[in-house]
Amino acid sequence: MKTIRTLLLITIILFVASCDKDESISMDTDLTKGTSIPKGDDPATEDESLTFTVRTTEDQMGPFAKSTMVEYNGKVWSVGGINAYSTPNSSSDVWSSENGKNWISVTNDKFSEREGHTLTVYDNKMWLIGGVDDSRTHLGEIYFSTDGVNWTMVTALSPTLLAPAFHSTVVFNDKLYVIRDGFDDHVIVLSSSDGINWNLETDHAFSNREDFEAVVFENAIYVIGGKHLDTSFNEIWKSTDGIEWNLVTPNTDIFSPRYAHTATAHNNKVWVVGGVTGPYSETHIDFWYSENMEDWTEYDGPLPATEGLIHHASLSYNEELWLFGGYQPNASGTAPITGEIRSIKEEE
Repeated sequence: MKTIRTLLLITIILFVASCDKDESISMDTDLTKGTSIPKGDDPATEDESLTFTVRTTEDQMGPFAKSTMVEYNGKVWSVGGINAYSTPNSSSDVWSSENGKNWISVTNDKFSEREGHTLTVYDNKMWLIGGVDDSRTHLGEIYFSTDGVNWTMVTALSPTLLAPAFHSTVVFNDKLYVIRDGFDDHVIVLSSSDGINWNLETDHAFSNREDFEAVVFENAIYVIGGKHLDTSFNEIWKSTDGIEWNLVTPNTDIFSPRYAHTATAHNNKVWVVGGVTGPYSETHIDFWYSENMEDWTEYDGPLPATEGLIHHASLSYNEELWLFGGYQPNASGTAPITGEIRSIKEEE
């Protein structure tokens, strides 16, 4: 009997050790897909494991930044921003891709050049709202398109919406919501069910800022980060109706103050990637994620680059998180523009 108990104990110990080994998953970097550069020498301490894949280092669009992107009618679309054909100026270019990495030029003369605009899918259309041109004039135009070739201007300047730039636009409760800096030291929120007529939801959402990111997640709108004058924020503001806004209190450490980042709902999480706090020396290439917007985790595995990443675009596309273009500030104080497109897959 004693021998049987001893053998049973040994069997249980071996089984538990085997299970622990199976649950430890390390990141497997495929050198044929682009080399990931480690962040320090420490291995990942979280269960989350990411595989970074370089889809292209540069395609027909060339290096690009400050463009806005959506998935629409089976394609990825890129509108405006700066690219190899317009640099250092903004463009009015419209590009499309059937796979996220190979691009064709669709049109470039349907509206004026711009950056700081938004592109949003609503009511089976792509909606282009606001931005600034190369003279830094704020644009109040609103266009929509059902094919990416023909664009219809529905208004040149809404008396309520005015001319938003470096704002965010989301679809929430079957309406378009524009969240933008205000004129009385507070962010204002407007909504529309047709893209033409806009209603003021609030002119006192929270303290003024721009170049933030807004995302719809778990039946609420969240505004993340941004800047105002010389101050950057890492605040998260939440609203379930677009009118009342509450500051989220994180339960954990959170990303540093930043703007020119991306925030994307993907795989039941919100991902915050890159951005800059102040000068280029404070540019980030970190990846933070949360399943409830209160508990945040920084991915601590190997990273795709050592340079920071700002003014890029991101999409949840083909079951992966994709990053498109942007600037990559470096130690020399310059910020080269990149045409690199990467996808990020969560490994379980």
